Amino acid sequence: MNQKPTKDQLASGYLTHELKTPLASIRFALELFLDKNAAGLQAEDRRLLDIARRNVSRLSLLINDIMELSKIQTGRLKMQPEPADPGQLARETAEDMDSWVQRAGLKLTVNAPENCPLVFVDRRRTVQVLMNLFSNAIKFTPSGGHIDVTLKADDPGHAGFVVLSVKDTGCGIAPEDIRKVFGYFVQVGPPDKRGEGSGLGLSLARSMTEIQGGIMWVDSRPGEGSTFSFTMPVYVPGAETPALPAPCFGKM
Repeated sequence: MNQKPTKDQLASGYLTHELKTPLASIRFALELFLDKNAAGLQAEDRRLLDIARRNVSRLSLLINDIMELSKIQTGRLKMQPEPADPGQLARETAEDMDSWVQRAGLKLTVNAPENCPLVFVDRRRTVQVLMNLFSNAIKFTPSGGHIDVTLKADDPGHAGFVVLSVKDTGCGIAPEDIRKVFGYFVQVGPPDKRGEGSGLGLSLARSMTEIQGGIMWVDSRPGEGSTFSFTMPVYVPGAETPALPAPCFGKM
């Protein structure tokens, strides 16, 4: 006998079929129209169409984030951990986001120690965590700033883990907002930056880290930038799964 789907599963399916598919059609139609009529469009018409295209993309990202959140809350987010080079994951993600970094007028560097141990993680989800942290740093760092990504395999406070940190030279986070940054649908920082995301990126990144046995935290001061860090379990050859601690909320 088949088990009936839960309300959350039905909601996730509704988002997938009733919202995501039409949005893809709208985005395709907008892009096709812009490509075919680029030469004949007035500047104001192009501006309005670009606004529509950007907002369709933002809504699509929001739907994806809500779907991921639903999977996490219902225990349906499946992880496929495997040995991975954390430095390579960080460098490849940085390369994928290089156009965003260049457009923002920033410099992003990745520093990984030689002979950094392999970690045991889901590659796709870990890249998703990295992209969320990188995009957050890009969003809040003014032009001319720096984003430094560092990996440590010998942190005495996190034995058996590789620590990856993303440090920016942005606006920083007010003390009263530190405990809010990982909340669902929470946006902190300058008012002009709060409408640029779904308010789910950091909470999803933290949840995905914890599901894999790691923790995530942030250190920040207003006007001095922020450093978001998370841990990844070191791969133990011959072991089917590493000895992972129970998920927790990390430190503040």
